[in-house]
Formats: sequence, structure tokens, C-alpha cells
Amino acid sequence: MMRTRSVWRVMVVVLAILSPLDARGASVTFRVTVPSSTPSGDTVYIAGNFQGWNPGSAAHALSRMPDGTHQITIALADGVPIEFKFTRGAWSRVEKGAAGQEIPNRTHTPQGTQTLDLTVLNWADIPASTITGHVEWFEHGPFLSGRRCWVYLPPGYATSVRRYPVLYMHDGQNLFDQATSFAGEWKVDEACEALIAAGEIEPVIVVGIENAGAGRCHEYTPWAKIGGPCTGGGADAYLTAIRDVLMPEVNARYRTRTGPENSFMSGSSLGGLVSVYAAYGPQGAWGRVAGVSPSYWFRRSELSGLAVQQGRPGHLERFYQDMGTREAGSMTDSNGNGIDDYIEDLRAMRDIALSQGFVAGDDFLSVEASNHTHNEFYWSLRVPDLLRFLVGPPGPCPADFDGSGFVDTDDYDAFIRAFEDGVEAADFDGSGFVDTDDFDAFVLAFESGC
Repeated sequence: MMRTRSVWRVMVVVLAILSPLDARGASVTFRVTVPSSTPSGDTVYIAGNFQGWNPGSAAHALSRMPDGTHQITIALADGVPIEFKFTRGAWSRVEKGAAGQEIPNRTHTPQGTQTLDLTVLNWADIPASTITGHVEWFEHGPFLSGRRCWVYLPPGYATSVRRYPVLYMHDGQNLFDQATSFAGEWKVDEACEALIAAGEIEPVIVVGIENAGAGRCHEYTPWAKIGGPCTGGGADAYLTAIRDVLMPEVNARYRTRTGPENSFMSGSSLGGLVSVYAAYGPQGAWGRVAGVSPSYWFRRSELSGLAVQQGRPGHLERFYQDMGTREAGSMTDSNGNGIDDYIEDLRAMRDIALSQGFVAGDDFLSVEASNHTHNEFYWSLRVPDLLRFLVGPPGPCPADFDGSGFVDTDDYDAFIRAFEDGVEAADFDGSGFVDTDDFDAFVLAFESGC
């Protein structure tokens, strides 16, 4: 009997030592960034040895946060290691590695209250991402009911204080990533990375706006069209939403240069039509536009008639258009053969632009790409030349403040004088104010030699 009580006392002591680990518990918040290819309506789950490896447990569904991340807080045993993975409700939709490969289970040992910031690189059922450089995305509720926008940030953005021009592009899911594209990607990120590194274009922010799916034709066309699956006529509302809702949000989130002279637009097919319409339409927000294989056939002669009526817009600095020579038209001759009228539409618009004072090769470029057809592959081949023309090479080194052609102490002295006097030239970061941010921006440029 005494021996039994002694054993019981030992057990009580052991339990007293171990019980604080269980009683104390742990609270772990899993905050997860998912790839841009993730369908916006999908739920993300956590599955692990702490819940029976159920890939679609409703109790372990993460909540979508306003910043686009997914989050869940779970009570776990303190000090007891766990293994887990993220899914989209089934093991056929489990997370994968950077190249789409199988990855080992994640592991973690909970300790008290913690927040883990984790990233899912790819999903098993979605092709691996082909993004080059830095591309992120956001959804702004007031803009077209939270339409997703992808944002390419140029090299050096995170470590600089400079401001950048912005190129707005349509069909955003097709611009940067094979995983999100529905017909191939434009490789805009690869082109920007290469051209910026070579000094052929100045660093630029690119904002890709997701299309509306079935509503794409309505948003990308300025006029209604009788007959066919697309009635059209929503372009003004779409462009006004970009100007009045999206652009202010982009300017608030990123270091941008503002005004039409720093705001560009481009798109293909109907996206090319709405881009050229943006140049001549009432919004007046984009100083450089590019229509890639623009669908001038939609309500033929309406856009050219508008361009003639409006004349050259005062804010329009550069105008680019192109088309492949093998883009078949919709008209037929008496023998039923297709007539290449798309090219004729392009040439008509070219002639109007030239008659308005645009100069070919200077502020206007009309390209007829030999043997190119109407698809993303050929558009991706034309993107580098489009960017070279639309964005252009970097201007003079901003640290050459006195314009001597050299960055030296004379520039530093000249900036200090302008800064102390509060003159407009000292607004080095283009914010509209002369403040310490301008001083910091100048010093950074000066020390880097540009």
C-alpha cells in the first residue's frame, strides 16, 4: 500500500512537470501568400498531422484578408512539432514548389503565441509560374467590384526612393505568367527586365488589369453593336473607373509619377481598340498609347471618324499601333476569299495620325509585322519594340543637377542651394513638395552616380 502511494506521488510530480506544456498551449496564426494564378474564388486550407491530414476540413479553412493573403489561427500543443501543407480543398490541388515539383511536408514547433508568414509557390493543378522579376497583385474593392490587378515593379524599386511612370495594360492575366494566362503570356516582365538592364527603356511600373471574362467585350468597346454575342458600349465607364478609381489607388500604393505625360496604356485586339480610344476619348489621362492588333473592325469607321472629329489630342505624346500581315479580315470577295481588311483599317488610322501632325518614327509608329497572326505568341515578340517606343530610354542622369554631363560636387552644391531656397527644381522625387524626402532621394542618386 505504501509502495502504491509512493508510485502515485511520483506520477503526480511527473504530471506536475509536464502539464504546464499542455495547459499553457500555443496559438499559431498562419498568414499565407498564394500565387497570382490562384482562382480568386477558391478557399485555401491547412492540412496536417494535428487534424488527420484532411485536405478540405471546413474547420481548417483560411480566411481571405483585405491585403490578399489567407489567414487562420489555430490552438496547438505547445512544444509538440507539427507537419502540414496547404491545399485548395483536395490533394489534387496541394501546394507545389517553384518549378511545380513535389515538396516535403512543412514543419513547425509551436511556442506560445506566434504568427508565421508563409508563401505558396504553385499548385498541383495549375502550371508553374513563369514570372520574372517582381510581380505582385492586389484587389481594390471600389475598382470594378475588386477586380484583380497585377503589378510589375522594376529592378531597384525596393531600395530606391525614385518615382516611376506607369503603363496600364488590359488582359492582365496574360501579361506576366503562363500559369494565369488563357492563351499564352506576353512576357512583359521578361521584356522589361532585359530592356531596363540594357538601358534601352527607363524603369517603369506596369499595371495589368484583369479582364471581365464574359464582360470583356462590353468593357473594351466604346459603342454598341447590333447582333452577335457582344453588344458593346462599356468603354467609357471602364476607362473612367481606371482614371478615377484605380489610378489614385496605384498612386497611393506605389511611388509613381503622375499626369498624362507619365501615364501610358496598351492592350491587344479589343484591348488595343480601347487603348486607342483612350487616346481620343474624353478621359484625357494617358499621354502615350499602344494598340496591338487593334480591333478597328468593331463598328468600322467609328474610331477613325472620332479621331478625325477630335483632331490630335493635346495630351497625346506618343501613339503606337501594329498588326500582323496574316491577320485575316472578316470581309470576302466575290469568290469567297478573305480580304485582308484589318491591315487596311490600320493604314487608314495611320494616315489620319500623320495628317494630324504625328511624325513617323518620332512620336508615331505603325508596324506591319510580316507573317504574324492574331495571338499572344506574336504579340510577345512585338512587346520589346513597343516598350522601346512607348516608354523610351532613360533621360539624363537626375544626379547631374547642374546639367554639366558629369556627376560631381558641383551638382551637390547646386542642389543644396535649390533645396534651401525651396525652388521647384529641388522637388527631386516629383511629389509636389520640397522636403527631406527630396534631399534623401538626391543623396541616393548622387552616391550611386545617377
